[in-house]
Amino acid sequence: MRLENGMFQFGKLVIQSTVSTMGTTAIAAQAMVAMLESFACQASIGIGLGMMSVVGKCVGAKEYEQAKHYTILLTKYAWIACIICCAMIMFPIQQITSLAGMEPKSAKLTIWLTRIVFTYKMIFWTPSFLPGYGLRAAGDVKFSMITSTLSMWICRVVVTIFLVHTFHMGPLAVWIGMGADWTIRSFIFLARFKSNKWLEHKVI
Repeated sequence: MRLENGMFQFGKLVIQSTVSTMGTTAIAAQAMVAMLESFACQASIGIGLGMMSVVGKCVGAKEYEQAKHYTILLTKYAWIACIICCAMIMFPIQQITSLAGMEPKSAKLTIWLTRIVFTYKMIFWTPSFLPGYGLRAAGDVKFSMITSTLSMWICRVVVTIFLVHTFHMGPLAVWIGMGADWTIRSFIFLARFKSNKWLEHKVI
C-alpha cells in the first residue's frame, strides 16, 4: 500500500512538472480543477475505507457471498455519493470561480474543464477505485497494486506527456490521461471481481 501510494505521488509530481510549462492561465485552471476533483471523491473514498473493514471481516469468516454482496452494495453507495458531490460542484462552478477571484481566462478554462471532467468522473471514477478496496480487503493486494500502478503510469503520465508535447493540448491532456486511467482500471477491476479469483487468497 505504501509503495503504491509512493508511486502515485511520484506520478503526480511528474504530471505537475509537465503542467508547469503551460503558462499561468492553464496552471491556475488545472490547480482549481484538480482541487475540486479531489474534493468530489472524498465521501466515496470514506465509503471505500469502510468497505475494506466490512469485506475483510466477511472474507475472514469465509462468508464469500457476503463479501461480494457488500462490495457491490457499498460501490453503489459510493457511486451515488460521487454523483451528488460532482453535481454540487459542477452546476455552481461559475459562482465558485467568481468567489475564488480567478482571472476571466482562467475561470473560463476552469468552467469548461470542470464540466468535461466531472461528467466523465460521475460514470467511471467509482468503478475504477471502489472494487479495488474490496479486492485489497480480500488479500488480492498484488493484483490491485500492479493494475493501479501500470494504469497510472501508462495513462496518466505517458499519455499526458505525449499529448502535451505532441499535440500541445494543455491541461485537457492531463484529464484525458486521467479519464483513460479510470476507464481501463474500471474494466480490469470489474473483470477481476466477476472472476472470483480475488476470493482465492488466504486472509489471516
